[in-house]
Amino acid sequence: MEENNLAENNIIEEREKKFFEFLKERQIWVIGVLIVALILGIYIRTLPMADHGGHPGLWDITTNTWTLGPDLDPWLFLRQAKSIVEKGYLPKIDYMRNVPLGFDNSIEVPLLPRMIDWTYQIAKIFKIDANVEYAGVIFPVIMFALTILFFFLFVREIFIKKDKESIIKANIIALISTFLMIVSPAFLSRTVAGIPEKESAGFFFLFLAFYLFLKAWKSKKLMVSVILAVLSG
Repeated sequence: MEENNLAENNIIEEREKKFFEFLKERQIWVIGVLIVALILGIYIRTLPMADHGGHPGLWDITTNTWTLGPDLDPWLFLRQAKSIVEKGYLPKIDYMRNVPLGFDNSIEVPLLPRMIDWTYQIAKIFKIDANVEYAGVIFPVIMFALTILFFFLFVREIFIKKDKESIIKANIIALISTFLMIVSPAFLSRTVAGIPEKESAGFFFLFLAFYLFLKAWKSKKLMVSVILAVLSG
């Protein structure tokens, strides 16, 4: 009986050893789990675009096209994006704000409507019937995916060292953090489809800057450090 228990314990220990060796030697599992996390996050955020009785949830039955969610600022950014698409530039003065003097567009988030326009131009390549409304709807989901990638890399970079043990720990910590970030209500509400808010792009630039700064801090080569620091800035 004791010999059987000893043999079972040896088998368990051997399997555990092989499992951890697999985690050390093959990092492909990290990419697999990260892809699953991304798919989960994208699925949750695109639920408003799913079919709801013949039409997506984000659908305007009066214009028979995509529409935004119940938030105010995104409608302003979408209108500005339409101006860029139609005229090729963002007008300096918006006469629909602060009537009759108008509002200087150059002093407040001029990048966001341009990013929606870029999304529209890219969407046209893959989706023939794409319009600006569709670009505005899908924009926060795209920014979510990019944000999560750099959030994962940023957290991983905090804990990673040269030894293999730290790499495993860094990967596990980064993946757990990523899953928690994906389902965080505050983050979810600003990156859901149909809400092209400035936060959806802001999160991306925030974690990208943090990641580049950390890489610059850890770099032992002066030139590489300077380049990464400038990119971070």
